[in-house]
Amino acid sequence: MEIPVLLEPLPGGGFEARSADPFGLTAQGDTPDAALRHLRDQIEARKASGAILTSIQIPDSKPESYLGGGVYRDEPLFDRWRAEIEAYRQQVEDDPDRP
Repeated sequence: MEIPVLLEPLPGGGFEARSADPFGLTAQGDTPDAALRHLRDQIEARKASGAILTSIQIPDSKPESYLGGGVYRDEPLFDRWRAEIEAYRQQVEDDPDRP
């Protein structure tokens, strides 16, 4: 598993390595490699105390879910409303005086 890490130089010298959630850890070192090593050590310590590092796959949403997720499927009022909007949009598109 790869974890994104932000490495930044510190104003007084050295570097800071910061991970995002779920860890939210920060480590510092004299060099980028040292900061990363310290961050890795913190993660290993969490794992040694019982934390489990894993990942899961989430299936992609179906395109339908972006259109109300089927909530209004087979709803005559919604179908008429959507048809009226489509007709109005087409009317606007077809208007010869439209800039």
